[in-house]
Amino acid sequence: MHESQLVANDAAYYYFARSGRVTDWPMWWVFDSAGGVAPTATDIARHFDERAELLEPLRRRIHEVPGGLGHPFWGVDDSPIDSHIVIHAVADLDWADCLDRMGSILARPLDARVSAWQLHVFPEVSGIATLTGPGTVVMMHISHALMAGPAMTSLTEALFASAPTPLRIEGLGPAAKRPRLRLTAVGGALRWPLQMLRFNLRVRGETRRIARDGDDGGPDIPPLSPTVLNRRIGPDRAIRTIPMDLRDIRTPGITVTAVGLTAISRAMERYLEKRGEPCPDDLAALVTIAVPDAAVMGVNRVGAAAVALAPAEPDLADRARTVEATLRARRHAPSSRRELNRLQLIGLLPSRTYRTRFGTLPPADPATPAYGHTILTSIRCEPTAEWSLLGKPFRFAGMLPPVFPEIGLAHSFVGAGDTFTVSVACDPEIVPDLDDYRDILQESCHEVVTALRD
Repeated sequence: MHESQLVANDAAYYYFARSGRVTDWPMWWVFDSAGGVAPTATDIARHFDERAELLEPLRRRIHEVPGGLGHPFWGVDDSPIDSHIVIHAVADLDWADCLDRMGSILARPLDARVSAWQLHVFPEVSGIATLTGPGTVVMMHISHALMAGPAMTSLTEALFASAPTPLRIEGLGPAAKRPRLRLTAVGGALRWPLQMLRFNLRVRGETRRIARDGDDGGPDIPPLSPTVLNRRIGPDRAIRTIPMDLRDIRTPGITVTAVGLTAISRAMERYLEKRGEPCPDDLAALVTIAVPDAAVMGVNRVGAAAVALAPAEPDLADRARTVEATLRARRHAPSSRRELNRLQLIGLLPSRTYRTRFGTLPPADPATPAYGHTILTSIRCEPTAEWSLLGKPFRFAGMLPPVFPEIGLAHSFVGAGDTFTVSVACDPEIVPDLDDYRDILQESCHEVVTALRD
């Protein structure tokens, strides 16, 4: 494969976006403007333009191979940095309206053939929790084929560190000045029969290995009892955040992720009951887990494991310990030999076959099994230098995973320095009362921490 050609795992995110599934990745940072003059739109645009060289890995766009006879290529994008920056200079913008505008942006997927990323800036936003005055919000909207969670720290350092360093995206090859698209298409057509033969032979060999070794590793996510949240989602998005002090969520002997998952368990239990829906005993979250050394995964070196949330356990401290144990037992599943071999195998498929099977959103089907009731992505950023925007101090950061086609509610945790931010995204048609859910979740976080500290 050419260095500028997407591996199959990354190409799937582009294919999904083209077939109607929104896979773009948003992340955002909040800076405090209190005690001084807020940065102007001109100042902000100049700040990012001065850091253009640090963002070189982003200077690319997708080029498709004719006939889909090969996975797409990354080609060089020579457009100026300021063409990717959108300043939303809106008078009297408050935090709730800002989040609504961010949700509206996410409802319009990027076309990575034109632009693989955009940086949206909202100056002078009032009413942001933990701030005493107005703040500036910066949101990165980027193709998931280009970047995933592990690169968030590096991107933040390039954009906001007092001593910035160039952006690094592990697994990303160089962009081509002139992608060899027609030649790749001809080669793809000629290799098709050989690719299918090799795929089938390798599948048989792996099947024999699994039987010989008794290998039962890998995610192997079983179907779950569906809930009202397990419906085909539409394009609209609603977002809410709960910024916290990291000290308020830490408890001895339990990881922050397990504490947060237990709070999600309690919140979803209460929310479903409030809607008059039963909470299933097999309530579970699909938790994304980094797989840092898996070159076969490209830039998206992230797998997922289903973690049981134990809603039938009434004692929240015991529930947290149960969730922690399950999380520990499942965290190696995405990096198991069986799972990585599976990804290697399906990467051998001809690109058109792969796109049809693994990159095309099928029609909505009420009988589709549920494999999770929510999604959680957790990221820990460790600043190597102070983060600020034109002298305005960083306060907290958030991000969201793509909402799964049949899961209408998603969560994320972002730790950055001494901050811990819980964010929630949903299809508002499936979760029409997201403010109520956010309040329940915030209260549940307090209940779980209190139970563990008693």
